[in-house]
Amino acid sequence: MTDRIVTSSNVKPFEVTLPGSKYLANRYIVLAAISHGTTQLTNVPANDDIKAALQAISTLGAEVQWIDESSVNIKSIENFELSNDLIIDCHDSGTLARFITALTGLFYSPSGYSITITGSAQMRSRPMKESVESLESLGVNVTSDNGYLPIKLSGPIAGGSCELDASRSSQFLSGLLIACLRAEKDTLIHLNSDLVSESYVELTLRAIELFGGEIKRINCREFFIPGQQSLAAQEIQVAGDVVSSSYFMGAALLAETSCTIKHYHFDSPQGESKFPQVLEKMGAKVYLKHDDLTVEYDKPLQGVEVDMGNMPDVVPTLAALACFAEGETRITNIGHLAFKESNRIVDLCEQLRKLGADCEYDESSITIRGTNELNAGRASSCHDHRLAMSLALMGIKLPGLVIEHSEAVAKSFPDYWQYLEQIGMVIEPNLISN
Repeated sequence: MTDRIVTSSNVKPFEVTLPGSKYLANRYIVLAAISHGTTQLTNVPANDDIKAALQAISTLGAEVQWIDESSVNIKSIENFELSNDLIIDCHDSGTLARFITALTGLFYSPSGYSITITGSAQMRSRPMKESVESLESLGVNVTSDNGYLPIKLSGPIAGGSCELDASRSSQFLSGLLIACLRAEKDTLIHLNSDLVSESYVELTLRAIELFGGEIKRINCREFFIPGQQSLAAQEIQVAGDVVSSSYFMGAALLAETSCTIKHYHFDSPQGESKFPQVLEKMGAKVYLKHDDLTVEYDKPLQGVEVDMGNMPDVVPTLAALACFAEGETRITNIGHLAFKESNRIVDLCEQLRKLGADCEYDESSITIRGTNELNAGRASSCHDHRLAMSLALMGIKLPGLVIEHSEAVAKSFPDYWQYLEQIGMVIEPNLISN
């Protein structure tokens, strides 16, 4: 366990260029594995999730070669017939687990070989039932631990039709959309629930289109995927991560200064790209110039009521800011946060309360009333990278704040602490523990 203490900060106006988006990179990596030829990705974030994804497709037969620290070549899988049993470890990555489980449904074996998907203890507690049931409907032999990892599969995906519950995560649908591009026959996916985090599905559809794939969205709940599609390798520069940018916007506002995000991904379908509009509603000034975004402190932040259903991964950032805003902030439509790396509703509120925050929650919302009675105590990341990064920002206002299990940031942003130091925060390992 590594704890870090925010000893002080002197954040002045700053500019920052961020690593590529892990959300985009995850999709490009899986699509590259089933596209003909060699795909080259640049500005790839070398975090734990992406390393696990590259290892997974390598296990399946793709050839992966790093060109430099942020560029990688991926030569596609050529043979989908298994010659032996395989095991893929997804570690803590929910995205990889949902994507690779669907993808391995394409692999078959007349000799009875299979692929086992497993993960960390944390990942083995996250739901996979939706993937299991949908793949079974499409002809894949699947066994699981009562709808959880480990999962054993043997394909191929025959195609046909299936029903899918996408109320807990859009990742189940995204994984199926990608895998069914190479199904033996056409596939019709019918959603039997409302779709959560729809912007992430749009991210998947755009990635598929980039590789030459075709998906027909018949209506809000039905997707038609022609089978046996031939995808083409691409050369892609991965756009900057809009979620990671939220931490630097938050840092600037807490320090009552400004930040400029270089090469901001304005046209991203990802809901979190609209987070600056939430900050504007709270009283921040937001400027757009060419492909850069500037967020500037103008006056004390005001509480807001906002539906965050389509931008779930910046909820912790908003919650950290809300603790210092005037009035009440109500964050709604976030029930699906209970199924992230932690229960992000319960765990986030419990950690904020340790610091004196006035915070309440129910199964789908969080209410925070700004207060001047916060204290620099100890807050745990709960092994959740988003909690670690957002809670650390509060140290700007609360010097002496300790973040427990700070190593969680390696999942998506391993250089996060160095980035914070570059903008003027002083963060050190905490050698004294309770």
